[in-house]
Amino acid sequence: MSGVVANRRLVFWNAARLALSDGHLTNGEKRILVKLAHALKLSEEEPRMVYDCILNNEVPEGGGSLDEREMRLVYEQVLEGMLIHTDRSDPVIAQIAYLRSIFGIDESEHRAITRSLDRQLEDIVHRPFIDEFRERLRDSVERAGEIFDSVNILVSKEKR
Repeated sequence: MSGVVANRRLVFWNAARLALSDGHLTNGEKRILVKLAHALKLSEEEPRMVYDCILNNEVPEGGGSLDEREMRLVYEQVLEGMLIHTDRSDPVIAQIAYLRSIFGIDESEHRAITRSLDRQLEDIVHRPFIDEFRERLRDSVERAGEIFDSVNILVSKEKR
């Protein structure tokens, strides 16, 4: 798990910085960040505190740790949220690629998570949406793989 960031606030901080790198947030990026904050179990105040740190060019202090199981769960929840509730634009898929990278999720584990989502379709979505969801899942997996290597993560080593 070398290079993995397991601090909840740092994960959110990096995701928000990535989303803000072009100077604005799309609706899809906003939805992903809200889903990420929820999946990371951040308090109501923490996202605002993290945004303030970004504006002040600071790294947030504190933030609880995620274990490997929680990282996979956060990744799966945000991926599911993207597939069901938001667009699949490059900035949104870059958020997924970022999470995959920062959590150290390799290609085989990523595919296992997408297969698990596919198996859970009956519980997640209404039947008429299943085929569309599967197509989104396949397209997103391919696009995330293309974007994955280009995501640049900046985190100070002492904050890991």
